[in-house]
Amino acid sequence: MINKPPGLPFLTVFSVAGIFLLIWASYPSWYAVETFKFGISIGFVLFLYWTIRITWADYKAGAPVGSLHSALVPWYIAIVVVIVLVADAPFWVRYTISEPSLKAYAAAVDENPGRKEPCQWVGLYYVCDGRRYDDLSTGKEISGSARLVVRDLFGQDDRGFVWLTVGEPDETADGGDRYTHLGGYWCSYWYDSSW
Repeated sequence: MINKPPGLPFLTVFSVAGIFLLIWASYPSWYAVETFKFGISIGFVLFLYWTIRITWADYKAGAPVGSLHSALVPWYIAIVVVIVLVADAPFWVRYTISEPSLKAYAAAVDENPGRKEPCQWVGLYYVCDGRRYDDLSTGKEISGSARLVVRDLFGQDDRGFVWLTVGEPDETADGGDRYTHLGGYWCSYWYDSSW
C-alpha cells in the first residue's frame, strides 16, 4: 500500500492535517467553526488530489490490487477525526491529563496574588499571566480564584481557564469573556469582542 496510491507522502500530509485539527481542538473553548472551515478546505484539496491519483492509477493499472480498504485509508482517517471532533474528545483528554497541574498552578496563583507567574507549561497547556479572577461589579480580586491564560499554536491568548471556588464568573453584555462550566470549580473562557 505504501508504494501504491494514495501513497505514503499523501497519507503523511493527510495525517498531519488531521493531527493539527485535533491539537487545535484540544484548547479551551476551541474555535469549532474555524476548525471545521480549515478541515473542509484542506480536506477538499486533499480529497481532490486523492481522487485524481486513484483515477490515474486505475487508468495506468497501478491502483491497489485486492483490497479496496487500502485505497480508502484517507477516508477512514477523516471519519475518525470528524467523530473525535464532534465528541470534543481532544479537549477533554488534554484537560483531564492537565487538571492536577492546573489546580496546583491555580492554588499557587491564589496564595501569592502579588507575584507575577511566568509563562510555563502547566500540564499540557502553555499558561501565561496567571492571576486572581477580578469581580466585574466591584473590580476587586476574589480570594480562592485564578484566571489562567492559555496560549495556542499561533500565540493567541484570548482563551483559558478560570478556577473559582466562590460564585460564578461574570459575563458582560458589551464584549467580554464567555464561560463554559467544566465541572467542580473550573470554567473555560474565551474573549468574544462581538458580544
